[in-house]
Amino acid sequence: MLGNNLEFMKVFKPEIYYVKEFEHWIIILREGQVTLGSCIIVLKREILSFGNMTRSEAIELPAVISWYEKKCISIFCAVKFNYITAMMKDNFAHFHAFPRYAEPVFRYGLEWVDERWPRVIQFKPTTINDDILQLIVTEMRE
Repeated sequence: MLGNNLEFMKVFKPEIYYVKEFEHWIIILREGQVTLGSCIIVLKREILSFGNMTRSEAIELPAVISWYEKKCISIFCAVKFNYITAMMKDNFAHFHAFPRYAEPVFRYGLEWVDERWPRVIQFKPTTINDDILQLIVTEMRE
């Protein structure tokens, strides 16, 4: 199901955590669930800058983001979204996508609190066990 040239993005473990694959993009669940449903949206070919996208890759991106947002709203009741395109450590085109929540969300036996609401999201270490991550992936894939 997944494209063949995923070696450059192996740090995100797409073979385990992919949520949805599009023609040019792939959505991968972040192991670090800063907020419930945090994902990475990665171009499926290695480029160093978004300015190097092809026209068809750029045209598809709004549909990818729309799918992601609708999924997080319908499953988790997200109210806003933050996107970060730092690309400092992982030097290829990708977005970190964070659903935002004004109120705590109770799911998978856990209370998920958006600690930075309504301020800008910050990367931070999280410890969510793999069983929970797989439940999130499975539900987002449906």
